[in-house]
Amino acid sequence: MAHLNINLPLIRNNLDTVITRCQSHGISVVGVVKACQDFDPIVDLYDQSSLACLGISKVHAAKRLAGAIQKPLMLTCVPRPDLADDVVKYCDISLNSEMDTITQLAEAARRQRIRHSVLLMVEVGDLREGVLSEDVLPMVSRIRALEDWGIRFAGIGANYGCVNGVLPNFENIGLIDGLVTQMSDGLGVTPDIVSLGGSVVLDWLDRHGLPPSVNQIRVGEPLLLGTLSGAQKIYTTLHDDALDFEAVIVELKSKPSFPAGEKTGDAFGVCREPEDRGIRTRAILDFGVVDTDPASLISTVPGLSIITSNSDYTVVDTTECNFPYHVGDRIKFKLTYKSMLQCFTSVQLQKHVRGCAEAGDICLACNGHRPGCRSRQLNMNFTDTPPPVALAVVE
Repeated sequence: MAHLNINLPLIRNNLDTVITRCQSHGISVVGVVKACQDFDPIVDLYDQSSLACLGISKVHAAKRLAGAIQKPLMLTCVPRPDLADDVVKYCDISLNSEMDTITQLAEAARRQRIRHSVLLMVEVGDLREGVLSEDVLPMVSRIRALEDWGIRFAGIGANYGCVNGVLPNFENIGLIDGLVTQMSDGLGVTPDIVSLGGSVVLDWLDRHGLPPSVNQIRVGEPLLLGTLSGAQKIYTTLHDDALDFEAVIVELKSKPSFPAGEKTGDAFGVCREPEDRGIRTRAILDFGVVDTDPASLISTVPGLSIITSNSDYTVVDTTECNFPYHVGDRIKFKLTYKSMLQCFTSVQLQKHVRGCAEAGDICLACNGHRPGCRSRQLNMNFTDTPPPVALAVVE
């Protein structure tokens, strides 16, 4: 059966490597767990690490995790105003860009008699969330006016390499650094946190460094995949095989490469025009788009190419492979960010975990996410060093 392999010791190695690198620059790390859909064994591993806090994107995830982990929780997507009560109750800090929402958070904090920290997001060109630079100081003043209600202005943040792929540069990094100076000179305020999000920031840190004012980076992909999609880069010091996707051949036959008969759109309404390459050896694998994003998987087998997929099947061409495949053989793929995200989102896909003694207690139907499904606390029995890079098949 197709499944996702998860090697916790290799993820731990990636965590330690990224955290050590950032700490050498005086920068703390927020481990964003939205890509793994808050998968409990990974969350527990992050909770035992030296991360500053865990970054989550959904309030319902914070509600599930709050009280079960030790790390502070950062809501990394701007919240809806109607969820203000849950945000302040279950999250220690949230990213914000709307004053009306911040006011709702303040009212919720006052009702609950708790304090909630706010990170004001700044637009730096990627056109995700964030206020324009000229609006930052006035908004900081308005946020600080709500401190008696329980709102704490924690600092400012920005995102890179997300909705439009805008990379860090001297100008947009300098914009953030300049705003810190303006806050100090104009308001007498020194932000506790200056947080940059997007794994591409790690690449900029390596090549150019960051201003001393920047003291936090929010990352997700490098910790799990060892890659930086936006920077088109694989870190040689990180494991890019901590996760992989494994599938089984359920049919293997030589067939024409061009379909016969009148055509319409495929199962998803897409009209494909395949190339006529004559008779080819085609394998059907036991997964489809309900399990992952087949088109963004990366083959580890020379000569193998993905032809198409539907809900449950993926068809690959094995004609050029230098291996005599048979029905029942397994084929491994590396993951991209998109295919990884859909693997963890799929409730049908099995997850095989290495490095966690109690992983067998995880309900594969809900991944331990259903309330009451199992105890969240897992015992991580690691060796002192990560296992060899080559992964054994987990049965």
